[in-house]
Amino acid sequence: MSDRKRIIRYLLLDYASAFLAWQAFTIFRFFTTRHTTHFSSLTEFMTFEKALWMSVLIPIFWLIAYHFSGYYTTPRRKTNLGDLLSTSVSTLFGVLLLFFLIIINDYPEYPSLYYDIMAGFFLIQFSCTAFMRFLQTDPLIRRQAKGKDCIPVFVVGTGKNALRIRKEFNRYKSSFCYKLVGFIQTGQVKDQVSEEEICGSMEDLPQLLAEYKVEEIIFAIDDIQPSATGKLLDSVYPLHVPVKAYSRRQDMLAGSVSLFSLFGIPLVNLTPAPLPMWQQKIKALLDKVFSLIVMVLLSPFFLFLALRVRIDSPGQIFYAQERLGKGGKPFRIYKFRTMYTNAEPDGPQLSNIDDVRVTPYGRFMRKYRLDELPQFWNVMKGDMSLVGPRPERLHFVEQIVSKAPQYYLTQQVLPGITSWGMVKYGYADSVEKMIQRLEYDIIYLENQSLLIDLKILVFTLKPLLRGKGQ
Repeated sequence: MSDRKRIIRYLLLDYASAFLAWQAFTIFRFFTTRHTTHFSSLTEFMTFEKALWMSVLIPIFWLIAYHFSGYYTTPRRKTNLGDLLSTSVSTLFGVLLLFFLIIINDYPEYPSLYYDIMAGFFLIQFSCTAFMRFLQTDPLIRRQAKGKDCIPVFVVGTGKNALRIRKEFNRYKSSFCYKLVGFIQTGQVKDQVSEEEICGSMEDLPQLLAEYKVEEIIFAIDDIQPSATGKLLDSVYPLHVPVKAYSRRQDMLAGSVSLFSLFGIPLVNLTPAPLPMWQQKIKALLDKVFSLIVMVLLSPFFLFLALRVRIDSPGQIFYAQERLGKGGKPFRIYKFRTMYTNAEPDGPQLSNIDDVRVTPYGRFMRKYRLDELPQFWNVMKGDMSLVGPRPERLHFVEQIVSKAPQYYLTQQVLPGITSWGMVKYGYADSVEKMIQRLEYDIIYLENQSLLIDLKILVFTLKPLLRGKGQ
């Protein structure tokens, strides 16, 4: 079964459980507050117009709540315990919200009955949802115990550490959603795993990932020189695959060990961990809502800027340029044109503060970054976010990664209109400066959160108000 079909099944089961739970709670609610509901019978209470609307809208509310909790994002990485924890947290927040929006208006005979109503609502909603999800998750776990529908994983390394990870996989495979596909030779140590388990070498890794559809990589390299490990890691960055590593003692003492582990084996994230799924969902929603508000409220200003660009110099009003976005996928970024037409007759060229190609009004727009305003449309399309590493052209990306392969890490997230690199470093007019700015973007990736995004947006305003956008 595909992930899409699993998600659809979870959606249908959650809708059914929410509908049944609301009907059961309505019955419980009527008998708890029957003296103040002003309805003579349960049938009348459940069939009046508002109640019928609630029967339709409340299940939709729960689907939205579960969506923002990130429950539907990883359909193959579920466990029964994980489902119980996720369901309990999302149910608690959902019940509290619905209680203060709807149920608090019931005016029960005794205020203490509010506690009974809230507890009853939580227990009914949680029980129905957890049971329905068990019907989907438990068969999946049983299939994964047989090696089906698992997350394929490669282990880079064939020495003692790799052997230990294989033992852990074999020990816990009956309750583990990951499947060890095989090992990748590095040529650094003597092989400890069997030859049949070795799928190939690091040179074959890109083809092997596609062949075995591997979704994660674990580095389990025995003690070798850090520079050799760095070179191996550099070769993995362009593959856009999450990478974890068997942790050494110094990693644990430094506190860099991730909570993710293969049971007894602690692992370190070598690629920045993404935002928690609920934050990713909220960030995507806020991006689009904020961008829509900006485009509507500033539409007269957009029109004014468009006219000024047209008056300032002949040529198109908007300038579209291909950039590389999330996963290295190309997209067209939009700006108000700030240069004279045919500004790059000899190929891609970076701009600087004294660039003679920039028009008089274009120079003014760049000071306040007004030329970037059309990128809110890129955010609406889903190509960009409000906050994220700035996207670059393929021509310059190739030069950057030849010196700093870790640039590929910035392509794990959507590029942004602004970034921590832009706040701390500003525009870069050379590849060397782009690499220096990259350090701040890596720091952002390792510490990203909604609060950090908000701080970056606030800090972005300071140079803009001073006219120091470039």
